[in-house]
Amino acid sequence: MRIERVELPRSGYGSKAAALTAYVQDNVEAQAARLRPGVVICPGGGYAFCSDLEWEPVALALVAHGCQAFVLDYTVLDDAEAGPLLPAPQVDLARAVATVRERAGEWRVDEKNLGLLGCSAGAHLCASYVGLMRDEALLSRADVSADAARADWQVLCYPVIDLDAGWPPDPAYANRICDGASPLRRAQDLVDAGTPRTFLWHTATDETVPVRNAYLYAEALAAHGVDHECHVFHEGRHGLSLATEQSARWDDCVRPHVAHWLDLAAEWLADGVRG
Repeated sequence: MRIERVELPRSGYGSKAAALTAYVQDNVEAQAARLRPGVVICPGGGYAFCSDLEWEPVALALVAHGCQAFVLDYTVLDDAEAGPLLPAPQVDLARAVATVRERAGEWRVDEKNLGLLGCSAGAHLCASYVGLMRDEALLSRADVSADAARADWQVLCYPVIDLDAGWPPDPAYANRICDGASPLRRAQDLVDAGTPRTFLWHTATDETVPVRNAYLYAEALAAHGVDHECHVFHEGRHGLSLATEQSARWDDCVRPHVAHWLDLAAEWLADGVRG
């Protein structure tokens, strides 16, 4: 396996330069022509940082499931900035997806099977991005084409969907992330018939990001006839990542029942390829 870090252009917000870390499997000789699904991972962190618990552990788990994985270290809040953060991370994500497509041959990625995986605020980034990935203003700012920026599917883990649905609890913090009048504030309102197929999961007892967020998005997907699968596990704290020892910050982050989400998502992804 090769690990490579690719610097991306600055988003125009803050001092941080976004970067993409690639976790790429080399094919064995008997499968020299094999192409794998590609997935761009957006860790959580409340738009303040990118959590390491949802970085390499998730990337390596997806590699073990046959994917080529790419972690986006996206633009986050900067105290020196007076204006809202969004859509700077969405610009980063457009450039990340386009980079994977540009290097798909080298990285052995199936260009027709390139998706996103986001956790918490990173899931808000993904869900809002797919609502804008055909938007001319975003594409122009990112300097990429709609074809290059296309996500074919998405996996949303304990997602923030609506910035007014329980997280963040401080309205002033929400306004630093996103202007109150911006369509990015409510990702469920960006769903349409062109939204890519979606797998999402949450826990019913999440006290940080209420499970209502997952329901809002699932209802929007259903209303527009978008292929989707939604799992709500009966208990578990926020930020479980893989829900195994590989990604646990505390003892109660190891939840064998919740850990089934990854196998379910992998089965869902394979089922979609088979059609």
